[in-house]
Amino acid sequence: MSTRGGGPPRDRDVSRTVLLLHGLGGSAEDWAAVAAAFPKSLAPLALDFPGSGKDTRPHDSYDPASLARWVLGELDDRGVETAVVVGHSLGGRIAGELAVLAPGRVLALGLVSPLGAVSYGFTDTLKWKAMSRSALVGAAPETSLRNALGYGFAVDGARKKEFVTRGMEARTGPHAKAALRALERSVDGLLSAPPLSKRLAGTRVPLLLVTGTEDPLAPPKDVEAILGTRADAKYTSLTGVGHYAPIEVPKDVARLLALLAKTA
Repeated sequence: MSTRGGGPPRDRDVSRTVLLLHGLGGSAEDWAAVAAAFPKSLAPLALDFPGSGKDTRPHDSYDPASLARWVLGELDDRGVETAVVVGHSLGGRIAGELAVLAPGRVLALGLVSPLGAVSYGFTDTLKWKAMSRSALVGAAPETSLRNALGYGFAVDGARKKEFVTRGMEARTGPHAKAALRALERSVDGLLSAPPLSKRLAGTRVPLLLVTGTEDPLAPPKDVEAILGTRADAKYTSLTGVGHYAPIEVPKDVARLLALLAKTA
């Protein structure tokens, strides 16, 4: 693991709510091992996006700005005024949008392998479209679907298998229609949104960027583009880790987020 940028955290340990936003096609359960490794001073709050995990309700729009406003509504319902906001994958893009739309409510921002850091080219756009169409995903053979769910992992093991199992249940279970609709529309919203590297220009919230060196979905070079507009950000690369750092190396991620919370 290598780390650069940013200043040392303040030497204090204040209880904080840490909002945890999951990635594309995942659920709040993806953060379970990270939350379990948090110090007692941190209070994790992991949400299921509409159509994901236990939240089977449909949503009108799935673009990052609309989902960020949905998150703000969820925080209001829970009486949470401010939080350290952390997002993985698609959740990272939405977390970044929160820092733009409601900067006063974001104490610090952690982006773990965020999607949409840069604009997607024609070829990548076609790939994302193909892998997210409801009709194609719903008709895919089980073996193909399992392989697709496991794509992006560099660390094998029980947690990867659990993720794939949860993904299979979501895509083939009683609420598959809602899950596939959310997947397709979230990808469409992501592809049409401005890149996060530009969106974060002008923000001042303490920022941590985390990426896996073996991430094929949010490559380090894409994540590093955010440093072009936020040179003050702290950047950490996790050697030998893929796209799913919260699942692959949860203790490392928990440690980094605990340090981030101290900067808030």
